[in-house]
Order: sequence, then structure tokens, then C-alpha cells
Amino acid sequence: MGKTLYLTRHGQTIFNTRGIVQGWCDSPLTELGRAQARLARAWFEDRGIGFDHAYSSPAERAADTVEIITRGQVPFERTRGLKEFNYGCIEGNSYQLVLPGTYNPYGDFLVPFGGSSEDEVIRRMHDTLCEIMERPDHESVLAVSHGACTRAFISSCDATSTLHVPNRVSKNCTINVLRYKNGVFNLVERFEPDDSQL
Repeated sequence: MGKTLYLTRHGQTIFNTRGIVQGWCDSPLTELGRAQARLARAWFEDRGIGFDHAYSSPAERAADTVEIITRGQVPFERTRGLKEFNYGCIEGNSYQLVLPGTYNPYGDFLVPFGGSSEDEVIRRMHDTLCEIMERPDHESVLAVSHGACTRAFISSCDATSTLHVPNRVSKNCTINVLRYKNGVFNLVERFEPDDSQL
């Protein structure tokens, strides 16, 4: 069956609520974001899923999400390979002002602004996640990252995946369940927390 990676987006942040671009910059989780992380935790606990190891991007919003999901009981490592797209000089601005219309997938759209290319982000995510999953005793791994880079990575796995999802950024705290074997990721399940009653 192979190893299992639970690639999860962080909870809602203040910048999310304000429509502000927050690639490499950061903002804290909102109360809803913390509640979304608890919904994700309940999904894991209801299924009896535990983690051998956990990882997050260096951003506090991702690290805080890991701590909530694991109840602080699983030590985790922050890794730069799970960082969001770098949006260059667009960071900290309103999405509506600087990223109008259809810009997803990004391609090379951000490069002239000093940001990342999509190919660069996919390669970074793939190399990082392969390196993590090849480590000893990494059979069940939680990795908390970000919306756009996760979308790009999941899209790159489409040819090898059982489950196919729309090419869009996922809701906060969406869990992507991927089987891993010999450098290949297979998306088999996706859970989007229903926060409508929160």
C-alpha cells in the first residue's frame, strides 16, 4: 500500500479574511482558523489516524495548525521546502488590486514581480516531500503547508492519482491523503472541513 502523507492546508488567517496576499509573509490564525484545525484533528481522531512524524512550513500559521491538530503531542520540524509561493513585491497587497481575474494556475505570472514560478514551487514541494517520505519510520506523516503551493503540487500528481480534484486552491485545513511509493504520490482522498456551523 505504501506510505501515507496527509498534506494539509493551514487554518484561516487574518490576511485570508482581508483578502491580502500572504505568501512568505505571515499573519496569525483567526478563531475560525483554530476551529478549522480542531475539525481536522477530529477527522484524524475519528479514524484512529496517528502520525509517526509531523512537518510544517516555517510560517507560524502552519506551525500553529500542526500544534492544534496534534494537540502538541507530536514533535514537528519546520522545513523551508513547504513554504508558500513567493509573491515578490505583490505580498501584503490586496488580491483584488494586484491579482485580478483568472491567475490560477500561476505559471510564470509572479516571476516579473520577484516571485516564484509554478514549476519551481512544484519541484521544491516534490523534492521536499519525497525526501521526507524516504526517511526511516515515516509511514504516516502530517505536513502542513499552504493553499497555492499545495494546489500546484496536487495538480502535478494528477496523472498518478486515483482521485482528481478541481484545479483550485482548497479551503483552509483541507486534508489531502496521498499514498507514496518510489517517488510517486497518489491522491486517494480529500477532506474539506465543514465550518459552516462555526
